Amino acid sequence: MVLFFLPHAGGSAKSYSSFKRFLPKDLTVVPMELSGRFTRSGEPLLTDISSCTADLIEKHRELLANEEYAIFGHSMGTLLAYELVRQAKAQGLGMPVHVFLSGCCAPDENIKCFRNSDTATDEEIIGFFAANSLSGASPVKDEELIKQLNRILCTDVRMADSYRLSADRFDLGCDITVLYGTEDIMLRGIDMSGWQRFTSGSCTVKSYSGGHFYYTAHKEEICRVIAETLNI
Repeated sequence: MVLFFLPHAGGSAKSYSSFKRFLPKDLTVVPMELSGRFTRSGEPLLTDISSCTADLIEKHRELLANEEYAIFGHSMGTLLAYELVRQAKAQGLGMPVHVFLSGCCAPDENIKCFRNSDTATDEEIIGFFAANSLSGASPVKDEELIKQLNRILCTDVRMADSYRLSADRFDLGCDITVLYGTEDIMLRGIDMSGWQRFTSGSCTVKSYSGGHFYYTAHKEEICRVIAETLNI
């Protein structure tokens, strides 16, 4: 079985590299990298969820078409996961056996970082994320690298905030597991079971101590949940 990981805003495929050592050896772990980011920095910087997802499907079409798979997405990655399944179904590709949705409320809750992220300046976005520990990136001293990382973060935040659902909710059609940190400021007062509206399968909600990146302190436990859920 293949497990696809989808990144948070400002994140990369490398964000999930440490998960692999806690997951079963016979599970093929595939962290997805978005076009224009990090290891794919020489490619166009795509700026909307739909285009990014279409590109990922082309990159991983063979696996999506021929292998049994599950998806894990954190924060912005939950929107990418939802859109990936929607587009995969439209193209007649395989459907996931399970989707893990982490650190983000159901997309119809319409919870955004900014009232209008298009008019928010880069400085406001960067400052907000820094002040609220919403960036998973490690501190760096290279000024050019900092500029690149900030550019990716701001692009991703605007991309996630501008994602709009179609009039009818798409049914993921599989069981889902929703995970989040109880101290995540982005999720205060939110009923995370709202994701149930997006699948005809079951919706299991699991909470952990910590903020937006709660999983850094619970990685082994979360990987055990993934393995047990997938019966691996």
